[in-house]
Amino acid sequence: MGSKKTDRKKPVIVLFHHGDFAYGGSADPLMDGTNLIRTCQDVVGVSFNFRLGLFGFIDFSEVPGGEAYPDALNLGLLDQIAALRWIKENIAAFGGDPDRITVMGFESGATSISLLAACEQAKGLFRKAFVFHGNPMAANDSPEMSRLLAKKLLQETSTATMEELMQLSTEQLKQASQKLLMGLFLSGPVRDGRLIPADVYEAYRNGAADRVEFLIGVASNERKIYKSFVGSQTYEDFISGELNVILRFLDEVSPTDAQAIRDYVREQTATVPEVEAKAKAVEQCSALGVYLSARKLAEGGSPVYLLYWNVKPLIENLGSGTVDVASAFLGNSDGAQLYGNVLDADISEVLLGFLVKFLRGDAMRFYNNEIRGVSAIEWERFPKALLVSDKGLRCGPLEDKLTEIKGLLEFIGNY
Repeated sequence: MGSKKTDRKKPVIVLFHHGDFAYGGSADPLMDGTNLIRTCQDVVGVSFNFRLGLFGFIDFSEVPGGEAYPDALNLGLLDQIAALRWIKENIAAFGGDPDRITVMGFESGATSISLLAACEQAKGLFRKAFVFHGNPMAANDSPEMSRLLAKKLLQETSTATMEELMQLSTEQLKQASQKLLMGLFLSGPVRDGRLIPADVYEAYRNGAADRVEFLIGVASNERKIYKSFVGSQTYEDFISGELNVILRFLDEVSPTDAQAIRDYVREQTATVPEVEAKAKAVEQCSALGVYLSARKLAEGGSPVYLLYWNVKPLIENLGSGTVDVASAFLGNSDGAQLYGNVLDADISEVLLGFLVKFLRGDAMRFYNNEIRGVSAIEWERFPKALLVSDKGLRCGPLEDKLTEIKGLLEFIGNY
């Protein structure tokens, strides 16, 4: 008898683009998964767009008439949920398995996924998640900043009510949005306690995402990327603003650690400019926030694989992080080149292989010469991490690599 034809559905990967909730889209060449699909033809790839900036994240509740738009502060997230719901309901028609959907995102895309993992409306819409350099604390903890954005929008457009705002053309709103962005009046989601829990970490610990398996990435050198994003002229204001948010939070919950950060910045300024000292502190706090996500998810019952990217950047001033990791996991050499980088083909081959295993649900290990010339390696679950550096890949502990600031790691451990 001949072999029986199978109609087994394929695992699905859904790509969330990055762009700080203000720009970008599914056509970003860095997020091109073509080579992944060519390498693993039994995977279905999907990308999508969602509303950005003031079109997707703004709180109109204090604008006359704004009470009619209660969801405006998180419309971008609601778009993402709608897209995932459509994929869940329709992907079988494209050969995909609606019960094997993996979401993948970097930076703001990763933050989005981190929030959706704790969102009741998104429950059951994906089974696996790949998040790199993004965590739920990157979202606003109250609508205050989103309401301030609405006030600034009224000033910029010389309007006073929702009715007047609704009369503006798309082009007028786009121009206003760009001016606000240049002034660092940024849009973003809010942990409003309604769509998104106010304390996402606590939701993780209580098992909100216990049916989701995670691959979570931390970068060792992202601060140079901040400058390329905001530009040299606004870099100092951006970094100071980010650090002030962190310090305000710690002043309330752990004044000792807030002081430790201030002491660290002061000590660092003996050898580097103050803005770089602040940037180093912000980077370490960001890495700890990602690590805390991994720990809380693991405590809540989610299987977690942790990645630490410590590859020396090809161009020092660009840093090493999202571009390198996205292109490596997707095998996307063209995307890396467009961002001024070169793909490390050897590292990419292994990481692309791990991603395929993650999507399929295979064991996260390679045997000797399963990839020609690569020794056996197993990616152990949290608290171990896959440590990726110029010296190769190995699995080991991560805690000692996350911060130089005394007390912060202990605070994270007790949080």
